[in-house]
This record gives sequence, structure tokens and C-alpha cells, in this order.
Amino acid sequence: MKASIEWLKEYSDIDIDTVKLGDILTMTGSKVETIEQKGNDIKNVVVGKILEIKKHPDSDHLVITKVDIGNEKVQIVTGANNINEGDIIPIAKDGSSLPAGIKIKKGLLRGVESCGMMCSVGELGLNVSDYEGQIENGIMILDPKLENELGKDIVEVLDLKEDIIDFEITPNRSDCLSIEGLGREVAVSIRKEF
Repeated sequence: MKASIEWLKEYSDIDIDTVKLGDILTMTGSKVETIEQKGNDIKNVVVGKILEIKKHPDSDHLVITKVDIGNEKVQIVTGANNINEGDIIPIAKDGSSLPAGIKIKKGLLRGVESCGMMCSVGELGLNVSDYEGQIENGIMILDPKLENELGKDIVEVLDLKEDIIDFEITPNRSDCLSIEGLGREVAVSIRKEF
């Protein structure tokens, strides 16, 4: 049975690391199968705003953009065709990491420097169905209200960090077949009030 740490926090004050919590729960008889920590594989991706889009001089399908990422403006070359000036989008800066082990570095695209990458929903490891209005093959367009969040970490802005513990519930522990039951078990295991 899978349980989100955020959900378990509704039942007790969990103030320890998820991995340590998993160890404690295993020692008290609630076997932890796996711990999944979502959002940890997205690093150095921030909220940006497209300021300018120009045609690439040496390509029919690429464009050169100027993007404000809060404390600086960067140039990014892209082939995306669903972007417009003024769009708020996720930007993987030089040296960033994305799910599936993808690393983003500065480079040249047809002779023009590109200092990062605009991200799609899929490149961030998210499901299109969870984000209304997004398309499968295009850049993720964020809510225009996020303009005051330029340069902030996308994991925090979109609340992508989530730790999930997968429990093996044995037949003698039917009391743990609900989130409330697991919440009770967590509270007892870490000696906190339920």
C-alpha cells in the first residue's frame, strides 16, 4: 500500500527524513517495500518568461529566444512551435538535471549559443493529464500569474516534491489497510501524538 508523507503528516508531526522514517517503521514491524522521492531528480530548473523570439538565421524550424529567469536573461534556441513572447515557462539552466538522468549543458545549435532548454511536461517527468491545457509535444506553458516567481525553483513553484512510502501489509496488520491506520502506526513509531 502506498502512502504519501504529506498525507501521513495530517495525522502526526513527522519531523524526520523519509528514509529514516522508513527504517523506523520497518524496525517496528511495518515492512517498507520502497521509498519513492519525486522531484529530487529535477535540479536547477526555474520559472522563466520569454521576452523575445527571433527566427534562426540558419534554420527553418528553429528560433532564438531571450528569456528572463529572474536574476539574468539567457538566450535559448528551440524548435518548439507552441511558444509566444510573454509566456511563462520552465527553464532548465546550464548544468541542470532532469528525470531519466538527462543533463543540460550550454551548447551551439546551428552556430548559435543556447544557454539551457525550455521544458515540456514530459521532460519534467509529469503527466499531461495532470496539467489542464498542456500538450504532449510542446513546451509547458505556466499560469501567467507566476510572472512574479521568475527565477524560482520549479519544484517548489509547482509543488512537485513528494515522498511516497510503499508498505507491505501483512494479514495480521489489517489495522494498516487505510491511510488513517498507517498514520496511527507512524505516530506510535516516532512517539508523536496522533
